[in-house]
Amino acid sequence: MWSYVGYEGDDGNTFEPVEDDEFLIFNNYHFMTKSMHYALATITGTKTLTGGNLEAGEFRFGLYDSNGTLIETKTNDASGNITFRTIPYYTAGTYSYTVKEINEQGENTVSDIEYDPSVYTVMVNVDENMDMSITYIKNGTNMENSSESVDRISFENKMSVTAAAIDPAVKKVLNNAELQLGEFTFQLFDENNNLIDTKKNTDNGSVLFDSIIFDEVGDYNYTIKELIPSDSRQI
Repeated sequence: MWSYVGYEGDDGNTFEPVEDDEFLIFNNYHFMTKSMHYALATITGTKTLTGGNLEAGEFRFGLYDSNGTLIETKTNDASGNITFRTIPYYTAGTYSYTVKEINEQGENTVSDIEYDPSVYTVMVNVDENMDMSITYIKNGTNMENSSESVDRISFENKMSVTAAAIDPAVKKVLNNAELQLGEFTFQLFDENNNLIDTKKNTDNGSVLFDSIIFDEVGDYNYTIKELIPSDSRQI
């Protein structure tokens, strides 16, 4: 006895007949796409420079794995932000990293910048649901220094500045008359228009203000004005 399969394929051909004791087998395949779950961590920090103006790319920082192998280096941006690359995690576990500043001038180099020696341990904890938490631990550079848990990574460098001073001075000239000692008054204002000093002219017309001392790096602007009295004579 013969059995026939009444099906015509897309190519116009029909299946061959088979005997009853033979089997016509169809293999169906079910493809499953596994949804890949993972966690992402981006380790960040901040940089400040006390006594100076921070510039983009001025300082460099290293991210190290648990074996002390350098993974990546990054520099600060103009706002002091430090951002390392995003790291994916596909399995649950605790992952340890170290972040520290790289003193490119050398540890024993005499410099006008005091580098922050802090070393941060970063613990990334990933659970079975791929939920993640990050813990920061600030360590001292010596074994006797204690460790403390902190909210974020923060490095602070300090600029050593040798104090400088200026002696603001102007000269008064009076035409067609003899200049008298202390005849005219002059005022010195800072950039916020705050009066910081008042002086009168000497007999030769010099006006000498008190010295101004600067102990921080920066730009400073001052203004000198002559004080005009309300009862002044015609000059």
